[in-house]
Amino acid sequence: MSTSNPAQTELRIPADPQYIVVAKRVAAGMASVAGLGVEALDELNIAIAEACEHTINAAAMSGYPDAKVRISFKVQEDALRVDVRLLTGRSEPGPRAISPVDPIPLAEREALDMAIQMLRCFADDVDFQAVGSGLMHVRLAKYRWR
Repeated sequence: MSTSNPAQTELRIPADPQYIVVAKRVAAGMASVAGLGVEALDELNIAIAEACEHTINAAAMSGYPDAKVRISFKVQEDALRVDVRLLTGRSEPGPRAISPVDPIPLAEREALDMAIQMLRCFADDVDFQAVGSGLMHVRLAKYRWR
């Protein structure tokens, strides 16, 4: 496989927890294409499920009930890289939105902290980026050599 033209695919699912299994199936296929072993595949599935669950929960809390989750997979020479982000389809959140200046409730903050810890346990490289209204863009990687 050429590093100048890596294998890449994208999946879009409704921001609904019942579709997480679809993301895990695609992740398993991409892990196979990337040459990851069974243990790495299992760890990747846990990380994908956690990233999707966090994104879906953030969509609901931020007032985006009709949002979609975009999961991009990119096979590189040494790793499978995954981006998980919310596609809202509109610029303004709905009526349930939490104001960006409102403090995050303790239970939600603890859930976010737990999600971050879980992702760091099961992915080799994790990056979170705030994109407004309490939403996050999650990037993770699973390396072949780990």
